[in-house]
Amino acid sequence: MTDDWLPSDEESDAWLEEWAAVDREAARYLAERVPGVEDVPDDRAAWLDEVVDTISPAELPGDDEVESVAAVMALQHVDWLGLALGVVRRGPGSDLDAAQVQADVVALDEVDGEIEDPDGYLAVVAEALDHLAPRWRALGVLDDEGRLTERGVWALPRALHGSWTG
Repeated sequence: MTDDWLPSDEESDAWLEEWAAVDREAARYLAERVPGVEDVPDDRAAWLDEVVDTISPAELPGDDEVESVAAVMALQHVDWLGLALGVVRRGPGSDLDAAQVQADVVALDEVDGEIEDPDGYLAVVAEALDHLAPRWRALGVLDDEGRLTERGVWALPRALHGSWTG
């Protein structure tokens, strides 16, 4: 077997730089729309790192979590932006479900494109949220009924911003 399918170091570096540029652009977009998103008090930094780890896990999933973690990892910057800005717009006490995230993504301003497979999109977002919900309840991002808490509305945009700028 040959290694022809492996990218060269230059190709890998170029891809990583492109991804970093998308991270920077998403962080900028979020910072323009959520005042203070860059501000994280020291006493909340460690807890916020735990929220970041739910979004971008540092460890490989166990066999029983591969599919649901894959759904989380399938979410693109635009999906996270829609989710975060929707959370901020609706505020504490609001529900967080796949249909709402889809509507939030469609409502983003200055973002081109469309969701080509709405049913498939809903399935992936629902799987991702099903994976995230227990972790977010444990961290206080969601309450026991799966509604956003004040802490969650504060944390989700900051966790995303931090994951994109960190």
